[in-house]
Amino acid sequence: MQDAIKQRLGRTLPFVPLVLGLVVLALAVAVVVVKKSDDRPRAEVGDVFANPGGGAVKHRGEVFLPWIRLEVGAGEPRDELPDLLGADANVRAPKGGSFVQVQARNTGGVLLSTVTWPYTADVELLLRADGTDYSLSGPGGLNYTAADPNSTSEERWVAVKGHPKDLAVVVRIGDEEQVVDASDGSVELGRAAELAALPSVQEHFQDRKDIGCGRFRRTDDSPVQIDYPKSVECKVQQTLRTPYVDGIGWAEPGHEFLVVQIDPPDYVDVSVPDGAPTATSFQDTLRHSAELGGSASLSEPADTKALGQYVLGPTAVQFVFDVAKDKPAGDLTITTRIRARGQRGFAFRTEHARIEWTVPGRNLA
Repeated sequence: MQDAIKQRLGRTLPFVPLVLGLVVLALAVAVVVVKKSDDRPRAEVGDVFANPGGGAVKHRGEVFLPWIRLEVGAGEPRDELPDLLGADANVRAPKGGSFVQVQARNTGGVLLSTVTWPYTADVELLLRADGTDYSLSGPGGLNYTAADPNSTSEERWVAVKGHPKDLAVVVRIGDEEQVVDASDGSVELGRAAELAALPSVQEHFQDRKDIGCGRFRRTDDSPVQIDYPKSVECKVQQTLRTPYVDGIGWAEPGHEFLVVQIDPPDYVDVSVPDGAPTATSFQDTLRHSAELGGSASLSEPADTKALGQYVLGPTAVQFVFDVAKDKPAGDLTITTRIRARGQRGFAFRTEHARIEWTVPGRNLA
C-alpha cells in the first residue's frame, strides 16, 4: 500500500511547480483585470475642479481686471487630479483627455469706476488649450468679483480634450482680451495696458486733494433768497481718467472717461421776502447736475455709496464724461437746482432757484 502511494506521489510531484505557476499567473491576471476595471466616473470636457495640492505652476504673467491685478498661469496636462492624501481622485479624465491646472493670485487693487449696482463685471477668465477656450468663470470656477476685491490665491483644474501643447490663460473684458502664454509667462495686454497705468486704490487716495468750486452764482430770477450764502459750499473730491467704467464699458479708441466725484451742498436755507407779518417756512429739495465743456454726463448723477464705492463724504455724487485721451478737459459746470416748498398756515407755495459753480478744466485730472 505504501509503495503504491509513493509511486503515485512520485508521478505527481514533477507537476506541482507547474500547477503553482499557473495559480500565480491566474492571480496576476486577476489583479490586472481588477486594476483595469476602473469604475470611477469620467469628467466631461470643460468641467472645473478645485482639487488642491498641484504645486505652483512654472510661469505666471500679470493681467488686469477693472478692479484688481492678477498673476495667472497654467501647468502641464496631467492624467490624474491631485489628492492631498495621495489617494486616487474620485473622477477620471475625459476619455483620451487630461486635466490642466490654472492658478491666479491677487496682487493688488485697481481703482474701479462704476455707474451700476450690482456691478456689471463683464469679465471672463478662460483657459485656451490648442485653440479651444474653456471658461473658468462659471460655477466653481475662478470667480473674482468687484464686490469682493480682497480675494487672494485660487487654483482650479480644467478637464480638456487630449493633451494640449499650446496653453494660455485669457482674461476677457467685454471684447478686449489679455493673453498669458503658459510656456514662459509672457503677456499680451492689448487695450488693458491702459488699465495698467491706473493708480492703486492706496496711491489714489494718498494723492487725493479736494478742489474747491469757488463761489456760486445765481442763474435764475426767482424771488427766493439764499439766507446764508457763505455756508453753501461745493468741493470736487476726486477725479480719475480711466479707459473703462463698469456699466458703460470701454471708451472709444483715442478717448477715455473722466470720472468726477463732487461733494455738493446737502441743504440750503432759503426764504421769500414778501412783506407778510408771518414768515413762510420753506423746505428745500436739491437736485444736482454737471457738464464738462458743455457736454452732459454719460450717466445720471450717482450716489457713490449706493454704488458700493468708498467715499470721503456722506453726500458724494459721481459724474462720468467722455474726453479725448491725454488732452486737457474743458471747464466743469456744476448746477444745483433748488425746489423750495413753503407753508404759511394752510397756504402752500413752491418756488425754484438755481445756483452754479465753474471749476476750470486745468484743475481737473
